[in-house]
Amino acid sequence: MSKIRHEWYQTETEVVLSVFIRNVKPEDLTLDLQERSLSLNIKLPTGSDVVFDLDPLAHPIDVQQSSHRVLAPKIELKLIKKVQGIKWSKIEGDEETGAAAGATMGPITEKTDHSYPSSSKKRTNWDALVKSDADEEKAAADAHGKDPNAGGDKALNELFQKLYADASDEQRRAMVKSYQESNGTSLSTNWDEVKKGKVETHPPDSMVAKKWGA
Repeated sequence: MSKIRHEWYQTETEVVLSVFIRNVKPEDLTLDLQERSLSLNIKLPTGSDVVFDLDPLAHPIDVQQSSHRVLAPKIELKLIKKVQGIKWSKIEGDEETGAAAGATMGPITEKTDHSYPSSSKKRTNWDALVKSDADEEKAAADAHGKDPNAGGDKALNELFQKLYADASDEQRRAMVKSYQESNGTSLSTNWDEVKKGKVETHPPDSMVAKKWGA
């Protein structure tokens, strides 16, 4: 396993890998994708190269359908699973034989766990948070005979997940701290501002914030 810092998560159809090397120019990146391996080679201004390898990948990928993009804080790769629905228990190493090969992910809304790292002592499972909001929205819609997807909450949740996935480490810390300390009423990506102190609760107009049990 490469010592360069990296993180990954999976859906039913793809594995999303983030390699944290900052400020890489697209023209300085060479990517070699194979069905069971990948290699990143980054040319540095000093003339030396940085190499990131995963060989072998735990399962085959569809090279033609896979893609990558270069962001300021990282390089992100979307590796399309050759066998969709199968659950990867790790990203590198051979696990095609045995029980792992037969394990499937099931419905993606139930199985995908995006517990992103942060500086907060309390870990927030954003998937569970979004699912909880969706369940509450559906219950309210059922009670009033409305379509739960008719409003904008679903799109907002999807936007939030994308924003968090694309954020830098400092932006993620700011999002986690502001959301938790404000009891879900504020969301900021400005770590320089958020780190100065506790983020206060700001309830919507006409509503008053009260402590639990008050």
